[in-house]
Amino acid sequence: MKAIIVDDEPYVRQMLKNMINWEDLSLELTGEFFNGQDAYQRMKEDDQIDLVITDLRMPMMDGLQLIKETLAIRPTVTFLVISAFNEFHLVKEAFLLGAKDYLLKSEMTEEHIHHTLANLRLNDRPQLAAPSSKDLMKETLLSRLAAENITAADLGTLKDLLCNQEKKRVTLLLLRLNKLDAHASTPEATMKETIAQCLSPDEDAEILAFSSQTQVEMIQTSPFEYLILALYAWQESEACIMKHLRHAFGTFRPKGFRINLGVSRISCDFSSLPQLLHEARLSVDYCFVAGNGSIIPYSAQFEELKPLAIDSRQQVAVLKDQLSAILFDKRKPDISKISIAPQSVSASHIRAIKELYMKYHFILMDFAQQNGLYGELRELSKQYEEHLKFYGDLDSLNKWLASVIDIVKAHNSENSMINQVKHYVEENYMHDISLQSVANKFNINSSYLSRLFSEKGDTTFTDYLAHTRITKAIEFIKLSNLKIYEICEKVGYTSPEHFSRTFKKMTGKSPKQFMDGRE
Repeated sequence: MKAIIVDDEPYVRQMLKNMINWEDLSLELTGEFFNGQDAYQRMKEDDQIDLVITDLRMPMMDGLQLIKETLAIRPTVTFLVISAFNEFHLVKEAFLLGAKDYLLKSEMTEEHIHHTLANLRLNDRPQLAAPSSKDLMKETLLSRLAAENITAADLGTLKDLLCNQEKKRVTLLLLRLNKLDAHASTPEATMKETIAQCLSPDEDAEILAFSSQTQVEMIQTSPFEYLILALYAWQESEACIMKHLRHAFGTFRPKGFRINLGVSRISCDFSSLPQLLHEARLSVDYCFVAGNGSIIPYSAQFEELKPLAIDSRQQVAVLKDQLSAILFDKRKPDISKISIAPQSVSASHIRAIKELYMKYHFILMDFAQQNGLYGELRELSKQYEEHLKFYGDLDSLNKWLASVIDIVKAHNSENSMINQVKHYVEENYMHDISLQSVANKFNINSSYLSRLFSEKGDTTFTDYLAHTRITKAIEFIKLSNLKIYEICEKVGYTSPEHFSRTFKKMTGKSPKQFMDGRE
């Protein structure tokens, strides 16, 4: 089978040529092109090309135009698109035009490319029956519906194609696949068939009264999203329809993903499909609040503007105040002041919430860098950047935020303990104090205090106490006329010999030599 590469960046073309094992996939690379126009001209001349791997942003003719123009004359060609992460809106449009899968430039590895190409099942295509003109028309009209570019006449045509003059109940579903981890691959090519099989009426369950009249139509609107039009007998009750949908998807666990399912209201009017699509989108968006893995039927409350004003500037100021409270041990932090409670959220707030947590992440990592905490928070930062930022729900974001704050608190409680011990030593160096007496004072184990002091204080407790006492002794020598034995007593030493040995060890001179050399 023949393939071509279309990309205006030479290094991307070279990388693809080297990373794809063409023979293993039974592919032959027959050309590479700088722009879509040259590739399209080649497609008109060579009707044996089966696969086009194309960039989306190119001069002269971009990838979207190439897909549209090519599929108009060669509908059997398979398109695999390449995009940057911030071009996902273009990927979605490419899928609506007919692309089959995509590759992110930032994630291209030999294994990932091979897996993606293998999932296209290119070698199976000659055995697949060509879609009928009726099927192509249904897919085209559903694509127009998904793109919000459908007319009243289109809706009438869609009704005629699907209902055969019969009255039907219709509902729209939006199914989104959320990665369980950042390294999950794109869905396999069989995912549509798997979803359709889930929706096939299960007669043993005896949920639907007229199961034989149930019909499902579906298109993939993006790599991780499917628009499903479900039709039922008009006599079917709404309760039974909803029960069927919950039964169908209640145990659906595609490998590597959680499903989020938004369900519109049920209607008998095909002209209401644009409104039903709006409802399904709001419902699937609300899974962010309800939690990934939810099946959410539409409710008018999703559109209500509840009294939740997300002032990101104010919220960031509150977070900084909470961090300051931890850092200086003024008061305990209150996580409820910075996290967003699910019960206060409507669908209109979701984008603002995601942007707020992005700002939280930036502030927290900056704080960690400045306070020597980044090593302890590196994994949580990576978890957010690779997964939660894109696939997290509100509950997982709140748990992540609480975990970060807990680490900051734990780190600072130890530092706070050391600071308190240091302050106590500076105030009580003149008394007979020891590691054990100070540990008793703070109700902690002496071994723990010794280890903590070594790790967080960068010295041992004994050395810190000696340093404090000798520093004070030097001040007395310089600023007073006290005798050496008097200074020894004032800085907490009971043995002049011990005092002299420690003094010389730290200064290189005995107390008398130091005193004789003072100005």
